Amino acid sequence: MNRLFISTAILLALLTSSAACADEVKIATGHTIIKRVIEPVRSAFRDKTGIDIHIFYNDPLPALAELEKGNVDAAGASLPLEAWLEMAKKGGVAVKEIGTYNSYVPVTEKLMIMVNAGNRVKALSKEQLKGVFTGKIRNWKEVGGDDAPILVVWPSVSSGALVVFKARVMDNETLIKDVYDVETIADTPDAIAATPEAIGIVTETGTEAGIKEIAPAIERPLTLAYKGKPSPNLQKLLDFLKGEGTLYIK
Repeated sequence: MNRLFISTAILLALLTSSAACADEVKIATGHTIIKRVIEPVRSAFRDKTGIDIHIFYNDPLPALAELEKGNVDAAGASLPLEAWLEMAKKGGVAVKEIGTYNSYVPVTEKLMIMVNAGNRVKALSKEQLKGVFTGKIRNWKEVGGDDAPILVVWPSVSSGALVVFKARVMDNETLIKDVYDVETIADTPDAIAATPEAIGIVTETGTEAGIKEIAPAIERPLTLAYKGKPSPNLQKLLDFLKGEGTLYIK
């Protein structure tokens, strides 16, 4: 009797554990998609479906690697799927069966090039920006500002925002070596606000007092990628994002 009771208890525990694991969707992604998509919809999606969103915080390449290994249902990055896959190829992430990759873009976001609010320069062209970020232009007086060195704020943690900026503004040329290093793109606004000579890339949700826009914004997709047919729980999340979820996405 005791053995039967213990065996039944173990079986129930295993079933409960399996059910708990089944009631989640796993997504590997970074700061921007977490803040703009996942966190805003998470509670409402769980209340409606009973499915929780398990987040694995990753940069674009590790996130794609987790998807490729089958460890997550989807991966997220702030760049187009084609650019993401090309980035993986150059970054040494082995991606098999590229034709099986699918994506959904729940929202787009603007990247803004910002300087300190006290900077006298009103606008920079694409060529001027390229010159600044590649180091060909090193002093603000070269673009109509004060005689002061330009400090390029650049995150050490890679992100889709940096990939998009390098492609569209820098034509994928090499970044200036001497940069004002911050950890992530979320740290860039504070660095610019505190440094009169600074310039950097800020996400749409990262604007704050003490900084100003210096060039037209760059629009980029916030992409969720998955392979083949989405898992049942991922399909429910995608359906939610396309419907009721639009009320919550920032």
